Amino acid sequence: MEIVLIRHGKPKIDLSGKMSASSFGERVASYDQSGIDAAHQPTAGAYERAKQCKFIVCSTLPRSIESAWALNIETPDIISPLFRECEMPYAHWKYPELTGTSWSALFRILQLVGYTSNAESYKDIKCRTRECTNQLVKLSKEHESVLFVGHGAIIWFIHKQLLRLGWSGPQKFVRKYWDFGVYTQNAPF
Repeated sequence: MEIVLIRHGKPKIDLSGKMSASSFGERVASYDQSGIDAAHQPTAGAYERAKQCKFIVCSTLPRSIESAWALNIETPDIISPLFRECEMPYAHWKYPELTGTSWSALFRILQLVGYTSNAESYKDIKCRTRECTNQLVKLSKEHESVLFVGHGAIIWFIHKQLLRLGWSGPQKFVRKYWDFGVYTQNAPF
């Protein structure tokens, strides 16, 4: 049994520059609707890995589906909102102005300690990602190999859950666009 987690391609959106927390919330909404930048194609390794998988799972976000297409997957087997990226909290503050990266880091940390403004809670994320992991495990039993074309934060949670369940895989989760991790478990006899 095998599960491959691949991070989507680079989104077609500019996340640079300083912004207020309120503007950051608008940028998150735009990010969730953006597709991928065609100038940043998948690596040869990502193409090869995707081609070997027998069952494909995507989220409903455009960057997941378009990444599958870029990997020459015409129709993913499952496209589900369950597999969407972990929601990003934000606030309606006008000041201070920080970079998008700084706001992302700050709000993810705040989310871990209970801040949920405009987003799901950390507890809800963990519950949802356990369900995602269980589905991927079930699908790998049925189809031998499954590919999830996903998002950074949810891949991190699924990575941790697979290792906790005894699957073999990389010790570090995928971080860069088009990076992938392969997780295996021997089928019981």
